[in-house]
Amino acid sequence: MENASNLDLMEHFHVRHAQGVHNIALEEKGEKPESEKLFDAHLSPKGLQQVSERRNQILESGLLNTVELVITSPLCRAMETSIGIFRGQGYVNISEDFAKANNFPPIVALEICRERMGLYPCDRRASISTRRTFFPEIDFTMIESDEDALWQDKEREKLEDVATRGLHFVKWLWERPEKEIAIVSHGIFLQQTLCALHGKVGIPLEDSLLTRFANCELRSIRIEKSDMEADTLMTCNCRNYVTPPSTSFHSHA
Repeated sequence: MENASNLDLMEHFHVRHAQGVHNIALEEKGEKPESEKLFDAHLSPKGLQQVSERRNQILESGLLNTVELVITSPLCRAMETSIGIFRGQGYVNISEDFAKANNFPPIVALEICRERMGLYPCDRRASISTRRTFFPEIDFTMIESDEDALWQDKEREKLEDVATRGLHFVKWLWERPEKEIAIVSHGIFLQQTLCALHGKVGIPLEDSLLTRFANCELRSIRIEKSDMEADTLMTCNCRNYVTPPSTSFHSHA
């Protein structure tokens, strides 16, 4: 990215998680989304391969050495994708990859960028105390509740609320010091966020950026200071319980 230090410009790299076992169950096997068997779904073997391929691509492009911060949804499939792409652990041959990568950006989990909430167990997360054991590279300090206090079994989050949450998230990102940030999240959340930036805020985005993300797809979005001064963004708000509590976190060595 040119002029990475320009305070009037930010670049986000939006990544949808790789294929999860719930994607196979729902799309290929006809499983009902209400199935408890899909609780906080993990990646499928194909998903692990997608992560390996995506990591190789960002190594070759040099992107891994420019990203300053990685924000991930706290759902298992997103965290597995984050670690696989930006650390390589467990999914790729790290002996060769790590020789090419000189940058290890902190990976921080945030509730605000998780998938559309409610009804479907695949979108309900496990406790942070449980996940911290499996994902020691991820910083969970900005998640306040150990158990999932956001997911509701009687109601599915409205798409309009997902979009508002996305705008609030982008506004928060802009206030951070980092200017090249990767976001590993979910299909509905990412699409609703980009559509809201285009339709409600007026940021010019190509139609191809507004479509549904494929598994492990990466899209680059540039945002300028003038975009962030739009009335819609300045006044947007969402429920306080998904607002990141602060802009501080503990960086990993």
